[in-house]
Amino acid sequence: MAEEISYFWLNCGYNRWNHNESLVGQETLFESGAQFNPSQGFRSFKQAKVGDRVIFYQVQMDTGLLGCGEITSVQTGAQNKIRVQFQLQEELKPLTTDYLKRSEQLEFRIRNMKETLFNEISQDEFDLIVRLGKGEAKIPRYFFIAEEVEFEPKSYNTIYTHTYNGIKRNGYHFYTQLEIGDQIIFYNKKRDQSVIGVGEVSRHIHEKAPIPGRTNSTAIEVYFEQEIDPVSLGTLNKHPKLKNLYYLQENAKQAIASMSQTQFEAILEMSENDGLKSQFEAVKSDNIIDKPDEDIKPFILLLVDKGEGLKAAEDLLQKANANPVIIAGHPDFTEDMLYGKYLPNEAGALYYREGFITSLMPRKDKSHLVIDNFNRIDPDIFQTYINVLEGYEMTLPRYNKEGNMIKWSRKKDSFYHFNPNWHIVGITYDDLNEIKRKYTEQFLKYARIVKVNQDV
Repeated sequence: MAEEISYFWLNCGYNRWNHNESLVGQETLFESGAQFNPSQGFRSFKQAKVGDRVIFYQVQMDTGLLGCGEITSVQTGAQNKIRVQFQLQEELKPLTTDYLKRSEQLEFRIRNMKETLFNEISQDEFDLIVRLGKGEAKIPRYFFIAEEVEFEPKSYNTIYTHTYNGIKRNGYHFYTQLEIGDQIIFYNKKRDQSVIGVGEVSRHIHEKAPIPGRTNSTAIEVYFEQEIDPVSLGTLNKHPKLKNLYYLQENAKQAIASMSQTQFEAILEMSENDGLKSQFEAVKSDNIIDKPDEDIKPFILLLVDKGEGLKAAEDLLQKANANPVIIAGHPDFTEDMLYGKYLPNEAGALYYREGFITSLMPRKDKSHLVIDNFNRIDPDIFQTYINVLEGYEMTLPRYNKEGNMIKWSRKKDSFYHFNPNWHIVGITYDDLNEIKRKYTEQFLKYARIVKVNQDV
């Protein structure tokens, strides 16, 4: 039976390798003995055997991963001396320990072997490091970088972290956090103060050779992958997940800033969709069953599998720059919940509690109603709303100050402001045939049906 393979991490000095040639195939020898500090990994040296797998990490001269390989020779001599020969067999991206610590799986291990020369690690940790080093897995962060230089698509570029006079650029501490593979949104003030491209970090912060006229030559290197449709800061600032971010203000002078993955994706989404969408009708999807037309369609029926509805609704609302008000549908759902009713307060006096439609539709903050388990609700309770959509003036069981019952219609002077861009998003678990059977033609006339994660 073959002996079980062990896995190790070896911290190497720069001079252990010939960097003028390919590192692949090179070997290096480490020796431990009586004078060897036990805290430097003596226990791991005693466990090492031929065929064990090793991660090589360079701790000097632009610190980072070198590659992976294996142990080719282990010799034990007098005075507990152990000589271990290592061979580097495959190069990896020079990821730093700061990058690797972003992984919850690796953080504890990295922190506890920082000062140790030779360390045993698990096979899962070894495999994850190799996949990260090959680019097969990523744990990136996301950054916003402002540059006035025009970068060519698919080009590698140097960005200096200080001004010519040696002053740190605004947001300098973020430069120190950049790691290979981190994703970047590029902003160019000279191009209508817009985001103009995407790329990634190709080399973390380092010192370049002295440059005439430049006091400090510290730099990072970035890969400018491609241009995107420009979106101005003013437009980005209107997005609910982006507004009020300091680097999106018109007077921002931040050279670099950190952002979340959600914010990064929101910027790309706005670029792809020509800024903000004013209403759901503008959302394109191959899964929309009925063809878009000029009719008002305030109902959006999402056909989903169990557990996927709320996420699908949230994604749809984000595209429309709207906020969700989420409720659960049930058989006891009544008209009062939609249009309001009189209730007694603590003193016994009656007051009118608004319903979901009458409360949310007039708002200017685009608070759309999301109803989970829409299929459990009796569709007849929406008839009053549908009658208003049809152009009728409806009387609601509510009185104004003059004691007259309230009128609601599509007219501008109606008591309740009618908003044709307001939506009720119904999450349903019925299939298409059941929907066509359950709902009237009049209801379906005002509904847009979208299948989510299903084949049409």
